[in-house]
Amino acid sequence: MMCWRFRSAIKPRWSQAPVLRSEHLASEHLPSRHLLSRRRGKRTWIFLVLIGLGGCGKPARQPTTTITLLCPGWVDKEFRDRREQEVAQFTGETGIQVKLLPGPESATEQLALWRKLLEKDTGTPDVYEIDVIWPGTLAEYFLDLKPYLATELSSISADVAASYTVKGRLVAVPYHSDIGVLFYRRDLLRQYGYAAPPRTWDELEQMAAKIQKGERARGQKKFWGFLWPGAAGENLTCNALEWQMSEGGGRIIDAEDTISVNNPNAIRAWERAARWSHIRNGTPKTP
Repeated sequence: MMCWRFRSAIKPRWSQAPVLRSEHLASEHLPSRHLLSRRRGKRTWIFLVLIGLGGCGKPARQPTTTITLLCPGWVDKEFRDRREQEVAQFTGETGIQVKLLPGPESATEQLALWRKLLEKDTGTPDVYEIDVIWPGTLAEYFLDLKPYLATELSSISADVAASYTVKGRLVAVPYHSDIGVLFYRRDLLRQYGYAAPPRTWDELEQMAAKIQKGERARGQKKFWGFLWPGAAGENLTCNALEWQMSEGGGRIIDAEDTISVNNPNAIRAWERAARWSHIRNGTPKTP
């Protein structure tokens, strides 16, 4: 079994995510004021980055080495409890003790602290937990992990691994990932003549607007057809990237480091979302 010593990283324990089925995504018992809602899991910090790698050896029964892990300080109790269980399991298998160092709550402050520590090269923390959008910013400070995690990489999607790869170097690996899901009310879909939920953003817009209009005509003046994070923030940025990619708008910066976001497909995706304020954005005024 591979393990890491001082100036190395925790090997994350992978747990199987529950399979999402249609009954998880649809309900006839959701609050009647809403038809559709777009939900994303809590903002997660999902990458463990190695800044040095030790040797391999058999798991020790008693802790003989201590490494430090710098992680966000705002995570909830459920996440902290799960982290502590994983750390305890890791220590039991390897003999390596882990000291958790909480960081500030603000993402801006976190990135500033991470960069300051890395630039000073003090030797600690040994492991950094970073956001999905940081590999390019911090890549110069980290090892290429490909030679060390060849076996683990076989369990990671190539598309996912590409997100952590900077100029051919794998600088981070996923700790856990979130997915976005669409909750919808089957009773309202049937009532308004829809046999299935929307498959495209255009369909979602049309269906939500029609059902909202119908429900308000029936007396539910505060009924909203679609709930989505429209307030300025990271959630809106993540959703905007999904709209952009799904419309063939590509990335903001392409593989050749060219800013390519100003294209008709991306513009169309954003203009469509701008119309959604009438079916409910993150912080609208009630008409």
